[in-house]
Amino acid sequence: MVNTRDKMILFVGIALIALGIDFLTIVSIGYTLSSAYTTGGYLWLVIGAATMVLGLKVNRSKKQQLGAMR
Repeated sequence: MVNTRDKMILFVGIALIALGIDFLTIVSIGYTLSSAYTTGGYLWLVIGAATMVLGLKVNRSKKQQLGAMR
């Protein structure tokens, strides 16, 4: 069973990854700040991936604790 807080962490991670993808796709539209968009896109991708890994790690450890209690 996934806790509401764990779902929120996973959702935030997905949203941050989507934000990074948006930043990287906007480079093709606006050329004036392309290096800023690229840097921001990679930054949001890294932060989003770290958030998702954190959410999955917490979820996995909670499942192991529940399994040990049963």
